[in-house]
Amino acid sequence: MLHRVDEFDDKTQRSLPPFVEVEVVYQAAGPGVQSEHAWRAFEVWTKNRVYSCDWAMLCTRVVDRKTGKMDPKHSLLGARLSGGQLQGESGIEISYPCPRPGYEAVFQSKHGRGYTTTSEVTRVVLRLRVLTVSNNDLVPAWDDLTSGSGLHSKPDAI
Repeated sequence: MLHRVDEFDDKTQRSLPPFVEVEVVYQAAGPGVQSEHAWRAFEVWTKNRVYSCDWAMLCTRVVDRKTGKMDPKHSLLGARLSGGQLQGESGIEISYPCPRPGYEAVFQSKHGRGYTTTSEVTRVVLRLRVLTVSNNDLVPAWDDLTSGSGLHSKPDAI
């Protein structure tokens, strides 16, 4: 049976797994800092795999949890994370933009035709990046530091 969040009592709410965990990654940086992999903005964990997605929600890496090795030929590489779904007796509950634990993650084909689901999601992690940049490097730093991270716009000036 599907339940609305407002139907749970406080005790039930506290016992549910977190919808999304937040992991903060601190790094020292300077202009031209590049990573060997695209920034893993979201990680969707299932029993057997970890699917990493960039800020555009594209799957950039799939890791086998038992071996810790990347699967460079996995069918979901390049697919877009669309959200999650849970089949109930009265219908399908959908979460967007990411799945939640207990749901199946839903990925849209990299060719835009069709959707694929994963096994049950056990964990969803939002990875926030905090970079420390020297005052001497601040002028060009925003574009240099965020290129390749999936960010496409500068923050508004304060």
